[in-house]
Amino acid sequence: DPTGNLHHCFMLLAAYIVDTPEACMLACICGKTSLVMMASYKDFGDAFQHECHTRVRMLSQLSHIQCNPNDVKRYFTLCKDFRLSGIAEPFWQNWQLSDSANFLMPELLHHWYWEFWDHDVQWCMNALGAPELDFHYSVLH
Repeated sequence: DPTGNLHHCFMLLAAYIVDTPEACMLACICGKTSLVMMASYKDFGDAFQHECHTRVRMLSQLSHIQCNPNDVKRYFTLCKDFRLSGIAEPFWQNWQLSDSANFLMPELLHHWYWEFWDHDVQWCMNALGAPELDFHYSVLH
């Protein structure tokens, strides 16, 4: 500051807007794994409350991999046991309060669009047929 005092400032990671593949990469997890809970796609929808996906747990899992990351084939094989993507040193590892479940924000417009197209429209096309659905859209416009 102007009076010569030295201040240490530490930046918090508050929000990082991403799509799902990028979120998995930043959270160091494989696809089809929850960003928020310790659940894989096989566990989605079950009644069990899975543990939270936290920074401490992620770094603990990374520390349990006893292999040089430069031995890529072996390292990736060992990462699969923890459903990790293979990133050895995440950029957020030394930042306090940097749980990926808290700072990774979905890109809403992108997610809502694909949710609508991949699920709602496809269901309607299967139920009504593409010509009938086109007719209903043409009536609206």
